[in-house]
Amino acid sequence: MERESRYIQPNSPTDEERYNMIKIALDEAKHSEDFDNIIELLNPPKDIRTIGSQIECRGLKVGIIGGGLAGLAAAFELRKVGFDISIFEMDEKRIGGRIYTYYFDKYRNLYGEFGAMRIPVSHQTVWHYINLFKLNTRPFIQYNENTFIYVRNTRVRNDAQGKGVMEKIYPQFDLTEREKVTPWQKLLDYATMTPLLRLEPEIRKELLQIKKQYSVQIEYMDSLSIRKMLNKMGLSKGAIDLISNIVPMLGELYYNSYLENLIENYTIDYAYRYEIVDGMVNLPLAFYNSLISKKPREYCNIEEKDIGKVVFNTGTTVTGIYKGFERNKVILEYKNRKQKDAFKGEFDFVICANPFSSFCNINLNPMFSTEKMQAIRELNYTSSQKTLFMCSERFWEKGGPKERIVGGGSYTDLPITTIWYPGYKSLNKNKKYNAVSSPGVLLASYNLNQDSIRLGKVDNALKVNEIKRQLEEVHNLERGYLDSIVKDYKNVDWNNERGFNGGFCYLMPEQHRLFVYDAIKPEFDNRIYFAGEHTSLAHGWIQGALNSGMKAANDIVKYCCIL
Repeated sequence: MERESRYIQPNSPTDEERYNMIKIALDEAKHSEDFDNIIELLNPPKDIRTIGSQIECRGLKVGIIGGGLAGLAAAFELRKVGFDISIFEMDEKRIGGRIYTYYFDKYRNLYGEFGAMRIPVSHQTVWHYINLFKLNTRPFIQYNENTFIYVRNTRVRNDAQGKGVMEKIYPQFDLTEREKVTPWQKLLDYATMTPLLRLEPEIRKELLQIKKQYSVQIEYMDSLSIRKMLNKMGLSKGAIDLISNIVPMLGELYYNSYLENLIENYTIDYAYRYEIVDGMVNLPLAFYNSLISKKPREYCNIEEKDIGKVVFNTGTTVTGIYKGFERNKVILEYKNRKQKDAFKGEFDFVICANPFSSFCNINLNPMFSTEKMQAIRELNYTSSQKTLFMCSERFWEKGGPKERIVGGGSYTDLPITTIWYPGYKSLNKNKKYNAVSSPGVLLASYNLNQDSIRLGKVDNALKVNEIKRQLEEVHNLERGYLDSIVKDYKNVDWNNERGFNGGFCYLMPEQHRLFVYDAIKPEFDNRIYFAGEHTSLAHGWIQGALNSGMKAANDIVKYCCIL
């Protein structure tokens, strides 16, 4: 949930500055005692060179399925100790998986994000790599009181006290007398945060631990949907309906496990977020540039002769995973889009860094364990779609200080659901900034699950026209106004993206207990490992992808050391 920031966020924060923001957020959330546990549990795993060396690993071959951040991080780490790595990436034009920055101009000045677009300050593993690659970051503006809440044909500004919503939108919902005089932010905080604070700190730690068996309290939380928890906390049906309209990104996840929401609240993911300057894709590109370099500057005190080789197979789909004829080998069958015939390669180890949702197109012989196959079939993926508009002018930034929108998001019960505004400035052709003459890219629609599916089924031309009309409605613009303003657009529906079949993993009730432990268990006698946000506890976040990739790499080295 969005929150008003009381701390002025610096660009490219130091670790000390980040820790300060984490402490402030935890103090405001009333569980400051969790600071040390959160830092420890979100830290990257130990450096791979402390586990093994070139002696055990040099020349061993690893096949990595997927060129997203999990696969890239695994390759980056394995290369340090001499493994030779082949990465198989289905897309031939880009890497990065669900990090997908789209540029509308050749100068890469006008862009938007179809995938990950923000980084919480608490996500230690992400910041480890941001610091390592020396990437520039700036605050992601999560909250802006000039943005709109437009529900049931009623438009208000998103003020921090929720007064506009209380005065004009509350009367349209069947609320109790107490709910009528309580700001919606406090209603939501009470219903979602109170259960977290009732847990002892040692129990809360389990929220970031992958275990075979959890405490009774954690398993109970996992058995409930978010909607069920709101109901158990005493919110009326009217209030639950109200919140789903005012905070649609939560409402679209009402039937998912409450534990997912609890984890994000525990790690204060809503507080003090950042973005990478000039596009999030610069993170996977930093990995790529390092992996293709013979002398990567990120590898301190490692001689060139000890660094493993890396081969990128882009535009290549893995179609089969088989046990090798020779003991302890894995065979990958793969096909390049430019070639008719399939090829096979033999590897000592394989890391599956592809989504479980993509395994439907991969032949397995033998099958993985029963538990793994269940996880692959049943693990829930959220539908997600985004539409970007490249506009000739920043109509949202016009007006006075109390009308101009720079950053933040607007929320509506219309199918477009949420609108996100850039917090950075694009220059016009004279290299000056002016809201009237400077173009900008607007995330015109971002939604999940049912809203995503329903909007995703609409033909593109009709969809764009409908999104324009809904934007005009939310912003109180004359009908047809945007027809001359929107110069280009791009839409991505992750359900239809090749190799994904869904936006990101977000578990249903009881799936945490059933599948989280088995999702990461190795297969084929410790020769196949698994990585990706779906194998982590940070579902839908870069943190989950990177951390799981590092862990998979470390696990391979641990196994090599005991052979």
